[in-house]
Amino acid sequence: MTVLIKWKNHHIEDVEVNLLLSALKERYGYDFSGYARASLKRRLLALTHEFDVGQLSQLIPILLHDEKVAQTVINSISVPTSEFFRDPGVWYYLRTTILPQLASFPRINIWQAGCGYGQEAYSLAILLHESGLLKRSRIFSSDINPLFLDNAQKGCWPARYKQPWSDNYARAGGSGVFADFFIENKNDIIIRDEFKQPIEFIQHNLVVDDVFKEMQLVVCRNVLLYFGNSLQEQVVNLLTRSLERGGYLLLGRGENIVDLAEKHPQLELLDCSLQLYRKLIGTLDV
Repeated sequence: MTVLIKWKNHHIEDVEVNLLLSALKERYGYDFSGYARASLKRRLLALTHEFDVGQLSQLIPILLHDEKVAQTVINSISVPTSEFFRDPGVWYYLRTTILPQLASFPRINIWQAGCGYGQEAYSLAILLHESGLLKRSRIFSSDINPLFLDNAQKGCWPARYKQPWSDNYARAGGSGVFADFFIENKNDIIIRDEFKQPIEFIQHNLVVDDVFKEMQLVVCRNVLLYFGNSLQEQVVNLLTRSLERGGYLLLGRGENIVDLAEKHPQLELLDCSLQLYRKLIGTLDV
């Protein structure tokens, strides 16, 4: 009997999750149905404590009529986790191997998908600056969440992160002093304006929006982890179509998608440990 009750409770919770996701999609246009279900369910059920409701379904009429509540729900699903020069070995490889290849282009367009609070976009700007490429580069940093985009545009973070991020920068082959890229006060570090200027922050939904520009480099790290298999393939196809032939796609180190290159024959795997791909020259978009 206890097992049956637990099964029924889990089934009801699944129904509630589906109803809530449907409400978000119909009311606000956010489609999270393809996200990895286990982690998505955990995050949504945690909201019952935050809003002090007994069941997840009780949130549905509230979020339908209150955009602030809906935004809180969206924020709980799309949690940003980033830092400057995260995984320094990846940035070292970009600095020493990929950027010299991109230097042959008269203009360099980079799409950084899943901007979080902006650390990765500004890391790219610093890297391009040190490679002498920033003045002819444009970084398009996108996210589904307008709150994250607003925070990223401010380019401001607690000063307590300066030392660990400086360590990352040094291990990534940084040639300068990390603190020089910021204006610092007692509590915060603020990125200098020269590194804001080449970045355009854009609200973009990887699930429903299309390609918006042809890129030489697409960086989409630690985003696909939250998607189910079908949605992963859909998004990789979108990212691939956005690449110029010969352009590079960089995913997160933990996003080792099985048979990605076989399912997307336009992509050539360059480094499995870095999850770095190149779009083959002479292929057609599909």
